[in-house]
Amino acid sequence: MKTALSPGGIAAPQPSRREGYRTHRGVVHGTMQLILFNIGLISLLSQVILLRELAVASYGVELIYLYALGVWLLCTAAGALLSRRRFAVVGTIAAALFALAVLLPVAVTFVRASRLLFAGVPGAYLPLARQLLIPILALGPIGLLAGFLFPPVATLYIDARPGAARTLAGAYGIESLGALAGGILATLFLKFNLSIVAATLLTSAFISLNGLALPGRKRGRTAWPAGALVAAVLIALPGASRIDSMTGAWNHPHLLATGDTAYGRITVTGRSGQVAVFENDVLALETEGIEGETFAHLIALQHPRPRRILLLGGGTEGIVAALRRHDPEQIDVVELNERMVRMVLPHLPPERRQALATPPVRLVFADPRGYLRAGDAYDLILVAMPDPASGQTNRFYTREFFRDCAARLRPGGIVGLRLRAAENIWPPPLTRRMAGIHWALRAEFPHVLFLPGATNIITASIAPLPEDAALLSARWADRGIEARMVRPAYLEYLFTNDRFGEIRRILGATETAVNSDLQPVCYRYTLQIWLSKFFPRASFLDFAVSHRDLLMPLAVSSLLAVAGSLLLVRSYPAGRRIALAAVAGFAGMILQNVLLLYYQVKNGALYQDIGLLMASFMAGLALGALLMRRRRPPAGKLRRGAVPAGFFTLAVLIHFVLFRQSGLGLPIMAGLLALSGFFSGALFAQAAQVGPDRRGGHSDPDDPERRRTLTAPLYAADLLGGAAGAVFGGLILIPAAGLALPVAITAVLIVLSLLVV
Repeated sequence: MKTALSPGGIAAPQPSRREGYRTHRGVVHGTMQLILFNIGLISLLSQVILLRELAVASYGVELIYLYALGVWLLCTAAGALLSRRRFAVVGTIAAALFALAVLLPVAVTFVRASRLLFAGVPGAYLPLARQLLIPILALGPIGLLAGFLFPPVATLYIDARPGAARTLAGAYGIESLGALAGGILATLFLKFNLSIVAATLLTSAFISLNGLALPGRKRGRTAWPAGALVAAVLIALPGASRIDSMTGAWNHPHLLATGDTAYGRITVTGRSGQVAVFENDVLALETEGIEGETFAHLIALQHPRPRRILLLGGGTEGIVAALRRHDPEQIDVVELNERMVRMVLPHLPPERRQALATPPVRLVFADPRGYLRAGDAYDLILVAMPDPASGQTNRFYTREFFRDCAARLRPGGIVGLRLRAAENIWPPPLTRRMAGIHWALRAEFPHVLFLPGATNIITASIAPLPEDAALLSARWADRGIEARMVRPAYLEYLFTNDRFGEIRRILGATETAVNSDLQPVCYRYTLQIWLSKFFPRASFLDFAVSHRDLLMPLAVSSLLAVAGSLLLVRSYPAGRRIALAAVAGFAGMILQNVLLLYYQVKNGALYQDIGLLMASFMAGLALGALLMRRRRPPAGKLRRGAVPAGFFTLAVLIHFVLFRQSGLGLPIMAGLLALSGFFSGALFAQAAQVGPDRRGGHSDPDDPERRRTLTAPLYAADLLGGAAGAVFGGLILIPAAGLALPVAITAVLIVLSLLVV
């Protein structure tokens, strides 16, 4: 008897051979269920691996996460739409899996080599266009393949055993469960210090094994290559650390050590006795510089007798050795990244190592913001954190942080910080960034003093600060300080040059928002400073600041345009479902991005916890999709509006949390992300439910052709909505308006979705 081809392209016996038919379909169903799960796992693992690599290539700026996610989602949507064509499904799935297994290590290698490939100079900063091109080239092919895989696998999963539980929402939920597992696995990789290279090799091998697990003979063409790839990975795995060092040397030719930590990649280089340390490829310290000791002396001299000193960061820069010369009773050094300190210490000069290891110095590994809230009172608090170029570092220059500092100062105590700048030229973005920090300090301290230079030294206190070079010179002599730079002549120069008075006038006349946790203006101006290197006339970020009164009208106009579009598609069942899926993706992504950035602001551990946080979102996504996987929509407007109502309530709750400035730990943040994912998945599932056709009746939910027609567009609409949320929300709305307004706009958008529910 002849055989017939199933919709998935698998040879299936004719129904007359009932038992064999059922057995075969059961095998296909079980295999496709496993492949769906693994697609989610593979996608999330690949995202985390490549996002961490891109973060290093982009010097730790978290906006690359949002841009890269937007690129990923756009490419995944394009892949889903491509898969609408009829292919020999099993053979195509096997080929796509093999290509994915090959492309992942290629993409990681490309990102590491990108600056060398594009610039030809190790460690060189790339022009903007090339920086934006790197995520597209790295993520694009992998995203296309990930999106291409879902529709055919989902169709085979549903067709193998049609039933009430076998729906597009069910397939979507299974994929999301796989993404949950991928996020947990990515977190475990980091926890056990597994290198990116080793994680990439293991993921690639796992992808290949999925291709080998497919049923049928049409996977045979890729079986041998997939097996060879698995064998090659197993051979290369013991040498992962060596590969890691070799590829790291592409940007750092004189490499001494490199490794991934909870907060970024640390690279130690050495040449001619000088050691330099890079964090996410940004220079953190170098042993021959005098910046650390100058910073310590200029702040310590402003206090008549500093007994208790707190140093936040900078423990390896030589600051501690300089502070010891002021004869304090206690120096507490709080370092955020323990693994970084352990990696760097063996390469430091003996004086610096000894200064950290002997009393009165106490080395503590903790989050500086958390330590401040529970710490002792001090005469001096020195903030030696990197410049506010990212969410990770900007959190140490906000009004909320300075409020914590003020609460830990003894009477007459001083807080000091430093900001790198140009000594004689202050372009507008740099001036506004400095002014944002100045006004944040002035909001908590009545007295603020700027000492301008190539590195600006800023001090703040509730008590008046000395502006007399003679007084500081007398203290310098009394304490018997020996330094390479700080001398009476230098002190006289600092307080008498024209810049000393001019900087006070400039900052006082510059109008800008106070740098805060919810309104990170430094984040925005750092981006503008970077853009101005390539586009001197770039001012779109200034527009957002200088014309903040226009932000709300623009937001209202955009929402009205969305409302009009939703009204136009109400008469078209397919259009309504696609619009609802797009809203689900957009709202979920906006809330996810806001919560991730807020977690970074309050905890500073996004690099470490991003896998687990994304896993929480995916867990909610899976649960929402699986609980709402009914074939037909619920009867009654109130029941159909239950999911949007819950989504709206969650957005309002998140908005309330932001304004309360609540410090959210990992469990609570994971819960909020899970809820965001739940309502996003539930709304997508509601869009995927079979609604009325053009004749007013309901389409047959078991019609395979209809499932194939709708699977790709709905999945693509969800992804495109997510991409719009990542790009528009992450790169435009959040930098321009802060964290609160995007949540408010999302809440209104969810209400508008009732037009098509």
